[in-house]
Amino acid sequence: MYLPHAMFSIKADLDNKVKSVIGSELLEQYGIEYFRGASTLGALSPDAIHYLLDNGHVFELNKGETLFSYNEPGNSFFVILKGCIQFFKIRENKAKHIRDYQFGQEIGSVAMIGLHNRVGDSVASENCIILQVSCSVFYGLHETLPTDFGILLLNLSREMARRLRESDDKLADHKATDTCEHY
Repeated sequence: MYLPHAMFSIKADLDNKVKSVIGSELLEQYGIEYFRGASTLGALSPDAIHYLLDNGHVFELNKGETLFSYNEPGNSFFVILKGCIQFFKIRENKAKHIRDYQFGQEIGSVAMIGLHNRVGDSVASENCIILQVSCSVFYGLHETLPTDFGILLLNLSREMARRLRESDDKLADHKATDTCEHY
């Protein structure tokens, strides 16, 4: 059972990169098409994928480890390269499971782009490989490969739009009794 901010939760040491993975080795192991199959990285050039894997922080999380916690600075986003991350929204000191993030999806870009702290906890529900894209790496992609930066921004926008639509659907289902006749 997940407990928010539990002292039993293992926090991945993102600064010391205890379980870092070398991006070029990962690229060699899985191949470029594997990464291009990720919704966040889809349609990016091989140069852009190399840039992100070489300049981003690639690391492993074991099942049960925390990716980020409530109220931490939102100065990066994370792409799930393998595995599944559960997100728990914190409201009134309670954690509510919102969604699972799978291969290719990103988590954390809303906080980074919105310039606010994390609004929940994220925990690996299985062993994962994660790509962390910091603000400086994000900006560096803009400077180095501006066309790919635009594609990445479009991919991030699409993911946000999908999540917004999913949230709207859940809200509509929840409020199904508050309906009026459709014209």
